[in-house]
Amino acid sequence: MTSFPFNTGIPPAIAGTRRPNFAAGQSAAGWPEMDVSILEERRGAVPPFPIDLLARPWRDWVSDTASSAGAPADYIVQAMLAALAGLCGAGVVVRITPVWSEPLVLWQAVVGESSSGKSSALAPMRKLLGVIEAERRVHDDVKQEAHAERAREAGARDAFVRSQVVVADTALETIAEIVSGNPRGVILWRDEPAWLAQLGEEGNDGGDRARWLEAWSAGEVTLERRTDKPPLLLERFPVSILATTPPDRLKEVLEEGDDGPAARFLYVWPGPQPYCPLANGRIAQDDDALKMLRRISRLARTPDDPLVLTFDRHGVEAFDGFLAGLHADRRKTEGLEAAWLGKGRSTVARLAGALELLAWSANDAPGLPGHIGREQVEAAAALWTNYFRPHACAVFGRVMPTTSEDRVRRVVRWLKDSGATVISREDIRCRALGRTINAEGAQQVLYRLDVLGFVRPDRADDQAGPGRPARRWQVNPALADA
Repeated sequence: MTSFPFNTGIPPAIAGTRRPNFAAGQSAAGWPEMDVSILEERRGAVPPFPIDLLARPWRDWVSDTASSAGAPADYIVQAMLAALAGLCGAGVVVRITPVWSEPLVLWQAVVGESSSGKSSALAPMRKLLGVIEAERRVHDDVKQEAHAERAREAGARDAFVRSQVVVADTALETIAEIVSGNPRGVILWRDEPAWLAQLGEEGNDGGDRARWLEAWSAGEVTLERRTDKPPLLLERFPVSILATTPPDRLKEVLEEGDDGPAARFLYVWPGPQPYCPLANGRIAQDDDALKMLRRISRLARTPDDPLVLTFDRHGVEAFDGFLAGLHADRRKTEGLEAAWLGKGRSTVARLAGALELLAWSANDAPGLPGHIGREQVEAAAALWTNYFRPHACAVFGRVMPTTSEDRVRRVVRWLKDSGATVISREDIRCRALGRTINAEGAQQVLYRLDVLGFVRPDRADDQAGPGRPARRWQVNPALADA
């Protein structure tokens, strides 16, 4: 039989966890130093975007734009990926197997405190998309005449919809009407956070949240309109999103549930950046970026006849390896992180397609992009695992900590406020956590508090036999002065 400290019955994996050595000595009565970091809401360091992953013209444009804007390169990359998604949407699909394809739709959240450079970082790419949009509209007059002719023959009442890439209006009906005339999709580009909570709302008919989720999948939606127009039926509703937000405005979105909109976003929240002297600023070659965007724009087709980027055999094998690891990782996580991991299979496939298109657009070679092989899949998986995942975890940990962490924090604060010196499992369950967990859950909280140095089993409690959980626990007296 395993021998546990003080006969607590603590599982070996928890009992064997070493407490951090925060001080050279110990407090009175042999108490260890408490690990008060559980109460802190500061986030750890996150990795910078691996800019070498990009082909040379894109890499140079991102670096120079970040330099001239005085903003993190992470934000510039988000704008670049958003532009690609807005131009492609359901007009490009990534085919993993004959029965599984993903549209090039991305939802991205640019997270940062006020004055962290979000707006200045996004502005250059937004301007370039405006040029692409204006070029597409050159042919709108001819399209409008054809639309009017069809409308007269069919007795239709819908107005002509101009070519559009970027939308700013968050009303679903407005976006759907724009997509009806731009079937490959659009990108919702919002440089303010208030509307994000709308993603989880049910709407007047209870279906808005479901329609937003269909927008991520480029699925089918039907919208009842407020006017006398008939319902709007779209077989494909591809809407990419690029949103900026300070971290404290994300809580409403992140509370929407495990399978909600929050799990579908790629989050980027870079840390403080070193100061860049004005003399070191570089002028980005916007003409090069515009040329590459035009190539991508001409390449994308329609949802009925999309450009298909197919995984080859080696790509499928590499993706299988990633999915196996992802399956194991999900079993070790909980809450929003687990839900975010669950969307990883779709997101990595889309990132593989995006990386292939970016590389293809950066050279002048004729022909179409190639198959997606091992190299593209491994690059996309590494980008998602080693870059986007730490950023997402930083957001979740700061804004929406895991359930277990939140419970421990609540109990520590209750212990300090109550002034208790000895507690029981029922005190934790009923008084500290308001009966929101069962007895086993309260026991796990006590085990974690013991590891962190806040409590320890009461050795004077002779009710607990060998291998059985202690019935009463002493509170570290140092907590009163913490």
